[in-house]
Amino acid sequence: MKKLFLILAILASFLNAKKLVVLDPAVVEIIYMLEAEDQIAAISTLSMSKIWPEEKTSKLKSVGTYTKPNLEKIVEIKPDLVIVSFHSVDIQDSLKKFNLPTLTLKADSVDGIYSNIEEIGKITGKEEKAKEVINNIKAKFKSFEDPRLKGKKVVSFFSSTPITTFSSSTLPGDMLKKLGLVNIADGLEGATPVVSPEFILSSNPDFIVIIGGMGNGSDILKTSPALSKTNAAKNNKIITVPSSLLLRGTPRIGDGVEHLYNLLTK
Repeated sequence: MKKLFLILAILASFLNAKKLVVLDPAVVEIIYMLEAEDQIAAISTLSMSKIWPEEKTSKLKSVGTYTKPNLEKIVEIKPDLVIVSFHSVDIQDSLKKFNLPTLTLKADSVDGIYSNIEEIGKITGKEEKAKEVINNIKAKFKSFEDPRLKGKKVVSFFSSTPITTFSSSTLPGDMLKKLGLVNIADGLEGATPVVSPEFILSSNPDFIVIIGGMGNGSDILKTSPALSKTNAAKNNKIITVPSSLLLRGTPRIGDGVEHLYNLLTK
């Protein structure tokens, strides 16, 4: 019973939070989409990419970087809640010593993003706006259901040496699955299995999706010439997508799937 009361007390403190330090860029973007940005006291920054909407987030107080947030700066702010990313979970124990409540959210799937939007909606008092945002994303996914994609084989990866792929248990893999595509990495061990060019060639995907700064299709074919024999290469269906659109679990995932769909069906 004591444990139940403690959980309820922690949840109540979250729901009343009005001074947030946000170390997860995805959550920063959720808060802006919910029009609750006035509750952000500070954020962590990224070195390789920007946080949407850049013209506003660039002016927010910084408490260090995404991977190395500054404990002193966070404590000085005395936030009601610190929303931690999976890259900065190590700071949680230190924050607890200062009696600062923390929350960590995961987004390994599109449904996980919906859950996170709901949670942040409760914390910021924007439940109705959260429902609206979720419904808009669902409508986008629905609008991109296309028989031309259904059952086609795909492989997506973010590293070429070795070739590291995304299975459907990851966010980009789940997005591809929701478009009706069959992921050749499913059934292999792990969420991001390493595969050989020979494996990809034998599976003969219709699409190869490169996520992040690995170069374009020509660069990949130079690294792994065997891939030139796949249907994807023969039909010019090796596409490149910015990592921020498919790896960051934000409400902008609707823009990500639209961008992905346009490239797949071009």
